[in-house]
Amino acid sequence: MTRRVFLSTLAASTALRAVPRPRASITRIALASIQGRFHKFVAMNSYDRAPKGHTYTNTLIRMATDEGPEGIGVMVYASPEAAYLKALKQLIGVDPFSLFTLQDGQIADRAPAHAPLLSAYPHLDGPLLDLIGKLTGNPVWRLLGEAVRDRVEAYDGTLYFSDIWFRDRGVRAVLEEAEEAVKSGYLGLKLKVGRGWKWMPHEAGLARDIEVLQATRRAVGPEIKLMADANDGFRNDFEGAWRLMHETKDVNLYWMEEIFPEDIQAYTRLRERMAAAGIKTLIADGENLREPEDFKRYLNSPRTFDVVQMDIRVGGFLANRELARLAEAAGATSVPHNWASQVGKFMGLHLAKAIKGVTAVEDDRSTCDVILAEGYEFKGGYYSVSNAPGLGIKIDEEVYREKYRTSEIVVS
Repeated sequence: MTRRVFLSTLAASTALRAVPRPRASITRIALASIQGRFHKFVAMNSYDRAPKGHTYTNTLIRMATDEGPEGIGVMVYASPEAAYLKALKQLIGVDPFSLFTLQDGQIADRAPAHAPLLSAYPHLDGPLLDLIGKLTGNPVWRLLGEAVRDRVEAYDGTLYFSDIWFRDRGVRAVLEEAEEAVKSGYLGLKLKVGRGWKWMPHEAGLARDIEVLQATRRAVGPEIKLMADANDGFRNDFEGAWRLMHETKDVNLYWMEEIFPEDIQAYTRLRERMAAAGIKTLIADGENLREPEDFKRYLNSPRTFDVVQMDIRVGGFLANRELARLAEAAGATSVPHNWASQVGKFMGLHLAKAIKGVTAVEDDRSTCDVILAEGYEFKGGYYSVSNAPGLGIKIDEEVYREKYRTSEIVVS
């Protein structure tokens, strides 16, 4: 532990114990559709029907209290439905501290009385921990554990099939994006593969995948960490998956993500061939799994996944923390999936700050005009993590009033 990490940990620890736990009640929960913007036009992946484009939408969650502070978070990838709104009613009038058990000033688990609700909707611990952090004056990372690193590694996850969308530029379109990312300070890049699933004929798509990975390695040099993500684009195509791995051996991919669905037999066969060929690329997967328990069969010996990727917005803080500890015990690591959410990135940063097994964050390089963030800085491939209360975020009320209030759904 560095001196800076020790001092920041000591300061946060002192604050947690020095600030008396206030009595507070959740009085109002507001949901509103908000818009985020990527730093560039984002093309498509193997399963998309169209490019991602410039923008995306999230459902913002605002939990107000009678004490003034509000908890801020985002929903999962679905829109709020009647059953969800009915479930949120259970939080009205509740003391947020009663929702969790605490140990040594940190969030230990969901309180038994509220575990059914928080287990059904685990993403709710995002705004709830932001709220508790604001009520106690502590950053969320301190509620999750002690600081284990002073900065968190981030990789650029926005390199999609630009070669297909911008046909006049071809592979050069992807290389230009990779070069821009490196110039912007990223030391890790994740490129999409699986073009032969639907966007190109099978053989031409596989050849293009190989060409893009090899050309990107030549363009960015040997020190940049390259990952690939097939989005299950080689399902039912084991030999194509093997050809991709074998013919890009010289690329030295750090990990291959979702080359198949979560298929233990296919991954076991692939790993055996990789080992025989001396290919040391890690296997990453799991963004479609919903509970830490679901990962155990992939972490048992022989281990199937080297990097587990439960979505940060779906699993929230506590499930992802539990999964990271399971992964670490099995010799694996955790890098939570995050896409189309600036708030999701902030959540991942706080988790990685406090949990050793969470080694990096996925950066979609997006911003949201209604979110005001404090204490985050990206430099040299790493983010500093906010020490401000909660997630270190608040709402730009003028933007919210002008653009988003009309979509607001209120539970009170």
